[in-house]
Amino acid sequence: MFYTIAKLFWLLVNPFNLALILLCLAAFLLWSHWQRLGLWLVSLVASSLLAVAVLPVGNWLLYPLNNQFSPFVSSSAEIDGIVLLTGGAIDLEVSRKMGHAVPGKTSGRLVELIRLAKAYPKAQLLICGGNTESENNVGRKGQTEATLIAEYLINRGLSDTRILVEKRSLDTFENAQFGYQIARPRADQTWLLVTSSWHMPRALASFRAQDWPVVAAPSGYRQTKPFKIRFNLKAGLVAVDRAMHEYLGLLAYRFNGRINSIWPSA
Repeated sequence: MFYTIAKLFWLLVNPFNLALILLCLAAFLLWSHWQRLGLWLVSLVASSLLAVAVLPVGNWLLYPLNNQFSPFVSSSAEIDGIVLLTGGAIDLEVSRKMGHAVPGKTSGRLVELIRLAKAYPKAQLLICGGNTESENNVGRKGQTEATLIAEYLINRGLSDTRILVEKRSLDTFENAQFGYQIARPRADQTWLLVTSSWHMPRALASFRAQDWPVVAAPSGYRQTKPFKIRFNLKAGLVAVDRAMHEYLGLLAYRFNGRINSIWPSA
């Protein structure tokens, strides 16, 4: 139920759809007795879109998320396991059509997992991701991001005895919940969590809520404070979309009791 409600809510409030909804409402008002209200609304939407296109608003919003956790530096310390949250690490539809994993928009997660898997050859690898969504019904039924990535890793020489696959989860909280049930980590073990830097706060909070004290190993980079002026509405909206999705996700998870802290620290 939470997953469905969250999807419907985000469908309405994500920046792309929200801008369109407000513009349609403004157009309706302009053709009604509330023309002045319509003018104010269309002016508000236009000025907001201009600000997002010119100013790095999205990057300002992403800055705290991207910089909350430092990149993980490999050492001689023993690592018992590594968890990967798939979340777009492969392009699911293209991968199904091709019959093998094809990198997606967050492929940096997969790169970081492979780096860590080589650095810690004895570590167990847990791949979490039950997403089966695609625009067309292509590929073998039951193929999820997790199963495709597991096949990809095995084909590149990683032992299948190291790999655990969690393919039921639909969101970050279920990644942690179902992943814990499969991995059953002991209190004396050290597990790394691999996901995008901007997603790490919500992911880490979800795993800690399962009493699984994972160590953050974010893919991505430490963002510098952005002040660059440009004119790119698409890039601006994409950044705002990503940031708002995470902030609203943190709030929703906290109010729903899924996490214990809205802003976890290292």
